[in-house]
Amino acid sequence: MAQPNVGFVSAHGTRLFRHGHPHYISGANYWQAMNLGMSSGPSSSRARVLDDLSTLSSHGVNTVRILAASEGSQYGWQADRIYPALMASPGTYNMEVFEGLDWFLAQLPRFNMTAVVSISNYWTWSGGVAQYVSWATDTRIPYPVQWDHLRQVFVGGEYQAYLDYTNRFYADPLVYNTTQRWFRDHIRRVITRTNVYTGVEYRNDPSILAWELMNEPQIIPDDYDQLFRWINETASFIHSLDARHLVTTGAESKNGQQWFHAMHRSPYISLASAHFWPLNWGLYNSTDPSLGSVDFAIQEMRKFVRGVSEWSQELDMPCALFEYGLMRDQWGSSAGLSAYTPSAPVTHRNRFYAAVADAVLENGPCRGEGAFAGAAFWAYAGSARPPVLPTEEMSWTGDPPHEPPGWNSVYDNDTVTLSVIGSFSERLSSCQIIY
Repeated sequence: MAQPNVGFVSAHGTRLFRHGHPHYISGANYWQAMNLGMSSGPSSSRARVLDDLSTLSSHGVNTVRILAASEGSQYGWQADRIYPALMASPGTYNMEVFEGLDWFLAQLPRFNMTAVVSISNYWTWSGGVAQYVSWATDTRIPYPVQWDHLRQVFVGGEYQAYLDYTNRFYADPLVYNTTQRWFRDHIRRVITRTNVYTGVEYRNDPSILAWELMNEPQIIPDDYDQLFRWINETASFIHSLDARHLVTTGAESKNGQQWFHAMHRSPYISLASAHFWPLNWGLYNSTDPSLGSVDFAIQEMRKFVRGVSEWSQELDMPCALFEYGLMRDQWGSSAGLSAYTPSAPVTHRNRFYAAVADAVLENGPCRGEGAFAGAAFWAYAGSARPPVLPTEEMSWTGDPPHEPPGWNSVYDNDTVTLSVIGSFSERLSSCQIIY
C-alpha cells in the first residue's frame, strides 16, 4: 500500500527531504506559468513552456516559483498588470486561466520539478492584495512608481501611500473580515481544486513543493503582533485544508531578526523565505562598471544570507532564497529599450549569481551547518524577448509588467549565466550526503 506522503517534500529540523532522501532547491522564478499555460489567447505559449522547462531542467533546476493569483479591477483595464486575470472579482474566475495552471502543473513530473505556489501578491502587477482593498472600499489603488512602456520611463505615485493602502488588507479592522473572507475563499478554491489534466486535487499533488502566503508581504510599522496574527491565521487555515504540503511566507526578510521571527514563528510555517535585491535596497550602483560596485553588493548579500541562516536555525526550520536578481550591464543607460536589450552583457550579474551560489552553499547542506536549502533566481524568460519598439502589449519575459521588459530576465542564450546556475545545481546535488 502506497504511503500517503510519498513524493511530497517535507521539513525535518533545518533540512528538506523527498522520497526519504535529502532534498535541495535549485530554482527559477517563472511567474508567467498559468498564463503561458493557457490553451489559447494572446498569452498562450505551451510550446515555449516545454522548451523553457527543458532548458531549466538540463541545468539542474528542480523548482519553479509560480503564481496562482491575479486579480482584475472594477474600474476596467489597469496599466502594468497581468491579463487575463485569474479572478475578475471576488469568487469570479476565468476558468481558462485556471486550466492554464492545471496544464502547467501537469507538466512538472516530466522534468522532475516541483513548484512553490504563491497564493497572493503584495504588488499590483498581478492585481495583488491592494485589489482586495479596492474591492472592499470601492476606491482606486494609489499606484507606486511603475514603468511607462510607451514613454520608456518610470512614472507614478508615492511609495508610502501605496504601502499604507495595501497594508489595510491585513491591518485595517474596518475591512479585515471582508478581505480575509474573500482571500480564504480563494485559498480554498486553489488548494481543493481538481486538476482537469491529472484528476488530482492540488492538495494531493506532490508536484507542489509548498504554498506561499504572499509574494513579499511588507511589515506593518510597529505592529509585530498583527502581522504575526495574519500569518498564523492564514497558515493555520491552509494547514486545515492541506496538512501535507510545506507552507512558506514569501517574505523578503529584509527588516532584521525581530521581524523575521514575527513572520516565521507560526507553528504552521515550515519553510522560511528570503529575497535579496541589491539595486532596490540601495546596495548596487547600476551606472558604475567597476567591480567595486557589484562586489559591495556581494559583500552585503553574504552578510544577509548568513543572518537569515542563523535566524532560521533559531526557529529550527529550513530556509531558501526565493528571489535574487540583478539587471543586465546598462552602466549609464537609465531609460529606453537600449538599456535592456538582450545583447547587453551580464558580467556583473554572472559574478553576483556565482557569489549567491557560494553563500547559499556555505550556509547550507555542504557545510552541514546553516539552514539554507537552496535558492531561486529571478527570473527566467527563456525564448521570450523584449519588444523592439515601445508597446503596451505584454512580452512575457521574466520581468513583470510594471518593470522594463528585459531588466532582470535570464534568456535561453545567456549561456554563461545558465552555466553558473547549472554549476550551483551540481554542487547542491553532490553535497546532499552531508545532511
